[in-house]
Amino acid sequence: MKGWLATLNPRERLMVIGGASLLLLALLVGSWLSFVSDVERMREVVSGQRAVSQWMESAALEATQLRKGGGGKPRVVSGGASLLLLVDQTAKRSGLGSAVKRVEPDGSDRVRIRLERVNFDMMMRWLEGLQSKNAVSVDSITVDQHQDSGMANVRLTLKGAG
Repeated sequence: MKGWLATLNPRERLMVIGGASLLLLALLVGSWLSFVSDVERMREVVSGQRAVSQWMESAALEATQLRKGGGGKPRVVSGGASLLLLVDQTAKRSGLGSAVKRVEPDGSDRVRIRLERVNFDMMMRWLEGLQSKNAVSVDSITVDQHQDSGMANVRLTLKGAG
């Protein structure tokens, strides 16, 4: 390699060395950016897994309490487990059970819900009932129209009274 480089005139040598340096720099920068992107993606995955873990712990605690004979009024459990239970039960009673695709805690007094292909009018009656009977309010909502008339895809966050 040195022999070949020595046969080049000074201008060609400078171009080859400069090109090789730029190529090496581009490879290093590309590798670094890929590494940073992977680290950020892993942070998001870990954050999501922590939320699932917290939900599972609160659900296990509530299941243990229910097994011990805790009937009647739902108990307030850390992680918003009673709000989770309330949302799940009332959605099923309102005929929205098949539309509920995800229910997960969001802090101690909020629940995030994803509904797909839900009847919009039924969902609004359900939300009105939650607000009037259980003091649960809508913290945020995003509604996307579904291709079927009267149907929607909805992402919302509910806030409990506690």
